[in-house]
Amino acid sequence: MSQDAPLRIDAKELFSAKVEDYLEVQSALQRGAEEIEPQSWFLRMIYSSWFYLSMCAGLGGFCGWLIMEPFIDDQEVREEGLQAAAGLLVFPTVGSMIAVFLGAAEGIMCRNARRAVISGAVGLGVGFAGGLVALIPTAFVFGAMMLIAASFAKDQAPGQMPTGIALLILMMGRAAAWAIISIPAGLGQGIALREKKIVFNGVLGGALGGLIGGLLFDPISFVFITKDGQAMVSRAIGFSVVGLMVGLFVGLVEGWTKTAWLLMRKGPLAGKQFVLFKDTTILGSSPKAEIYLFKDEAIEPRHAIVHNRGGRFELEDCQTPDGTYVNGIPIKKHLLQNGDQIVMGKTVLEFTLREAKG
Repeated sequence: MSQDAPLRIDAKELFSAKVEDYLEVQSALQRGAEEIEPQSWFLRMIYSSWFYLSMCAGLGGFCGWLIMEPFIDDQEVREEGLQAAAGLLVFPTVGSMIAVFLGAAEGIMCRNARRAVISGAVGLGVGFAGGLVALIPTAFVFGAMMLIAASFAKDQAPGQMPTGIALLILMMGRAAAWAIISIPAGLGQGIALREKKIVFNGVLGGALGGLIGGLLFDPISFVFITKDGQAMVSRAIGFSVVGLMVGLFVGLVEGWTKTAWLLMRKGPLAGKQFVLFKDTTILGSSPKAEIYLFKDEAIEPRHAIVHNRGGRFELEDCQTPDGTYVNGIPIKKHLLQNGDQIVMGKTVLEFTLREAKG
């Protein structure tokens, strides 16, 4: 038969079971076929973990300042040191407020009030209790650095900020102190979710963020302290910057360490990344699901599960009426590949797997 000859199909072939199966598959393929517009850079930034974690933690630092500021008297600070109670509680209070907002941030962004409340409450307890415990090494490190700084500033007038190498040593001491106190602030969400990787991100990100934020504290004081020695504004900015840096670095560490994630390409949180930390990650319309997919009637409370099988990620449909589709094909179980498009109801997710560097 020549290539130009017409193709003839008889009635028996047209209505055969094979043709019906083929048409069913083609219909299913249309589930993910529509073109999805790329998100704007602004939306991508808003849904980046480093951005919303830094904004929330910065707000937490500011709230810590609001709580402690009424108990701080700059005159007494200058002449006698911080009042005993304020001096004891300022670090754990600011740290715990950073922990509350940092822990609740993910739940807030995902519109999951249950997760926000639980993670925030755990963050409050861990941040404050851990901050009290951390006062011991913090006082030792900061006290030692202050003594060293004082030895380089023998001609300094009482109450005057040191300069030169003495200031540098003081800044390093304050940075180390905030690094220690910020470790409990980063632990709340990981402990609430019982996930070791999130705990690790919180510890490392909290320490790095506290270090950088603490390093900036004294330069901020130089700029914003008043001529009569009032440091109210500088403390407000300083505590907020510490929180902002803690949130920023927790988000950055998450980005550095993540190996697999789902990006919502279409849905109520389009542009949001969901990092796959757990061995089993539930996707569904229940607030208890790790990936909470709301405002979609076609999605079941437990719609699908992603299993991490030693770095290989398998998607399993939970026998749902509407089904789960990968690249347009309905699946029961499917080993995910980099770039796979997952469709559940009106929600579209894209799977990304970062290959390990060998």
